[in-house]
Amino acid sequence: MDNPTRRRLLEGVSAASLVLAAAGSPVAGRDRPAAVDGAGARRESTAVDGEGAIEVSITETDAPVPAGEYLRVTTELENTGAEDVRLELELLVGEDEERIERRELTVPAGETRTVRQGFFTYPVSTDDEFPVRVVTDAGTAETTVSVVGASALPDSSPDDDPAVEPGTELFFEAGAIDPDDSQQTIWWVDGDQESSGVGGPWEAAYFAEAGADYFRHTFDSTGTYEVAAAVLPDDTDESYVATWTVDVTAGGNASPTIDDRDPDDDVLELARGETYSVEFTATDPDDDLDRVVWWLTQADVILEISDLEGATDTASLTTDAFCHTCNVLPWVIASDGTFTAYEGWQLLEGEDDPDGELTVSIRTTNSPVDAGDLLEVIVDLENTGTEYREDELELIVGHDPQRVDTQPVSLEAGESGAATLEFETATVAQDQSFPVRVVGADDEDEVTVEVIA
Repeated sequence: MDNPTRRRLLEGVSAASLVLAAAGSPVAGRDRPAAVDGAGARRESTAVDGEGAIEVSITETDAPVPAGEYLRVTTELENTGAEDVRLELELLVGEDEERIERRELTVPAGETRTVRQGFFTYPVSTDDEFPVRVVTDAGTAETTVSVVGASALPDSSPDDDPAVEPGTELFFEAGAIDPDDSQQTIWWVDGDQESSGVGGPWEAAYFAEAGADYFRHTFDSTGTYEVAAAVLPDDTDESYVATWTVDVTAGGNASPTIDDRDPDDDVLELARGETYSVEFTATDPDDDLDRVVWWLTQADVILEISDLEGATDTASLTTDAFCHTCNVLPWVIASDGTFTAYEGWQLLEGEDDPDGELTVSIRTTNSPVDAGDLLEVIVDLENTGTEYREDELELIVGHDPQRVDTQPVSLEAGESGAATLEFETATVAQDQSFPVRVVGADDEDEVTVEVIA
């Protein structure tokens, strides 16, 4: 924790504070002198193995961007020689020239290659500028870019800087700028980017229920750590930042504990629609319990968020929510951000159901598909009961789940069958993978599919 470069990075003093840290040494050619072109970006043209010359130039950036936002850099490599040239290219950022990306490519004779690179800037609170440099075996280009300081995030937790003992997990929240709009939140620890800003179904469910993005992190070793959240709302040109200083030391606060489970069994056998209750005793050694978040695991839903208080409190849930093999899983969170997750109770459907069920199993899909094409999901069905059954299947897609198709089905007792559900994929600029789930009244199944840009 005594690295001076890292300290400057977190305090916003060094221009390197605006970038991701990256390991490794640069390719050859970093220290060659360079000229300055008319656009203000330095560039260099150098012969390669006597075959010709490569001219390197940064042609475009989208600076200035709000601090915390993604900054794009466009480079052109022009081969004026008669032979193809194979070279290495690095993107270096800041006075300390931290390497963001390294790649190899070939520039055909007489042609120009365009290379697009980028990185998330660090969420500093004041305006700043710093150099961006493209270094190749054959030449160098450099320009200066800038960021607009991020505003203080109006709503975040914990309210105070935590002081915890080693091995403690902390729970951080970045509140919604506008609960009706989406936002991207990038989390940093000691200047290292810890998230991509693209969350999964639990992040989406928590944002919808609690109005905040969350970040969990365990601090194993003693020392002082800086945590930052860069919040990038959709449809605005602003960014927001929340920061915490975490002191990890012997004698610091500890995580809450969970005791006295009721029922004691880890597995609950239930009939669908049956109401059940679970409870436990939560204890916080620092007298600061705040809430419990009840999850239904594979269903990716929050059943309830209930308040806790004081040093010891009873957490209880009564519900008929059910999915076969799911766990009812509680998170216990204290006001200082200390956190405990308990594996909970697994739900199984009892074997003595005289009516059986209409089981659902995804046999196959036509994934991957090109963006804009139709994605088909073929489902196998079985009526395990002794009576005729009717149902309506739903096709649910995406990390932010949406129903895109329905299909009525019916089967005689003991009969098997199949059904096909489908939807037209969106036209996207990047390859995407996401879950698709087929849901019936008794059963459901899920797979991940891919759409090619």
